[in-house]
Amino acid sequence: MDKTTKPLVTIIIPAWNAQRDIEASVRSALGQTYKNLRVLVADDGSTDRTPEILDRMAAKDERLVVLHLTNGGPAAARNRALDRLPEGTDYVMFQDADDLLAPDTVEYALAAAERGAEMVLFGFAIRELDGSLRPYCELEQALDRESLGQALGKLYKANLLNQVWAKLYAVRLVRDCGIRFPDYRWGEDRLFVFQALRQAKSLSVLPECKYEYVMHQGESLITRYYDKKFPVCCEIDRQVQALCGELKVADDGDFRYMFAKSVFSCLTNLFAASCPLDRAGKRAAAERILREPQVKERLTGVPGGLSVKLLSAVVRSGSVGLNLLTFRTVTAVSRLAPGLVIRIKHRK
Repeated sequence: MDKTTKPLVTIIIPAWNAQRDIEASVRSALGQTYKNLRVLVADDGSTDRTPEILDRMAAKDERLVVLHLTNGGPAAARNRALDRLPEGTDYVMFQDADDLLAPDTVEYALAAAERGAEMVLFGFAIRELDGSLRPYCELEQALDRESLGQALGKLYKANLLNQVWAKLYAVRLVRDCGIRFPDYRWGEDRLFVFQALRQAKSLSVLPECKYEYVMHQGESLITRYYDKKFPVCCEIDRQVQALCGELKVADDGDFRYMFAKSVFSCLTNLFAASCPLDRAGKRAAAERILREPQVKERLTGVPGGLSVKLLSAVVRSGSVGLNLLTFRTVTAVSRLAPGLVIRIKHRK
């Protein structure tokens, strides 16, 4: 078959001050075994050499399209890219500016899409600082609306629904349903994915890890403070509950477990180095979290290991002082033993 008759796939990469990694990331996208593709990089107002690197690469490969934007954050950059998809794009994927795709990623995902899936999920691996890989994947599945309901909790708990990347979307799904990224600096990936899940009639899950998320020195669970993190967590959980209702499946322990972990993350976030709140501000923020009815209701009967049960009990106690002490300790442990905390955080 002539390549012009094959579906056109566009890979969207938002980039901001990514001069260290952007060339390798874009090369992994351009170097796909599947050739009928475009790589659309949204340069989000970079002030380093990122624009120069991208323009140089685009001059050598016409499949690379660069948008130079005013800085507005990754959600805005991705939305602008969605609005500027190359004409004739059939499928869209997302990639972060410091991550890598296996050479056959597009070919691998597209094969499932061509069998009728509007949305394709595949495995990914986190490359640790020591070079080791930590994989996240599930067995191959072809899901309709009914079977998606049965698989949803397991997929969510397996950390396959938290990121917009490691997925392929039919453009008609995104465009016709008006799916866009909300203007947040955290959690917008997950909200986009759940919007897509609420609309998709068919879904494919593939087992191989084709996407590599690269950890860098200094990254941790608490590197950046975000003041809207808790409202976003609650909105994500409401979207999850709405999807469970639409699929007519029980909103069971897996979904409560994921919300509980989000609440723990919000409390830990108060002790991020970048958090500007003083002691009184931290107490007030913690109290808002602990008094939220959604937290009190959803953290009841949360399944999981001992650490999850203990932290859930601390949150349910409603004691601001106890919670501040507990999550300050969690913060200290995460700095001393980040690998241990990440393993607990991502335990299925």
